[in-house]
Amino acid sequence: MTYAGTAADAAFAFELPATWTVDGQFSDVGGTVTVLGPDGTPVGQLSVLVAWGAECGPDCTQPAVVHLGDVPGTVPLSSSGPFVVRSVAMDLTGSPRLREINGWQDHVRLTTSLTDADVPPPTTMLPHVLYGLGLVETGVVAPNGITYRTVIFSSVHEFPTVAAAEAYAATEEHRQVQAMIASFRA
Repeated sequence: MTYAGTAADAAFAFELPATWTVDGQFSDVGGTVTVLGPDGTPVGQLSVLVAWGAECGPDCTQPAVVHLGDVPGTVPLSSSGPFVVRSVAMDLTGSPRLREINGWQDHVRLTTSLTDADVPPPTTMLPHVLYGLGLVETGVVAPNGITYRTVIFSSVHEFPTVAAAEAYAATEEHRQVQAMIASFRA
């Protein structure tokens, strides 16, 4: 089925399985909605923001990530252009402090996200910014003087090991998540 909406002046749509639902609402300034699987567990989140920025925080360590593949987006975004759906996993087994600082419940985090196609797969990332993003044009000038909006469309799962994350990346649910994010258009 198709989910369509407008957030922060950005009109968008994406496809999702008929048994999945979208929870939450956007406001005029954007926000975040959660995509829920058939059992009600979160399988993804979509944020549309007027402005985006990430600060390093209490620790700027950039641990290694394992690149688990890219799937091309179906339609280029109106501002940043072609995108991929990228899956990366980070193992913080040896860094309990980093897991605690970043609110991880388990040792390994797998993030699948909409990412600018021109950005090569990373070898390291910040644990709290373990996702990509895209830009969509609105033609509406925001208070900060820009007409584009930032889109973060991602799916996050945690696992005890990288092998468990890799096993999940081979599941039908993961393929459905990739297809959902790849179908995003705005």
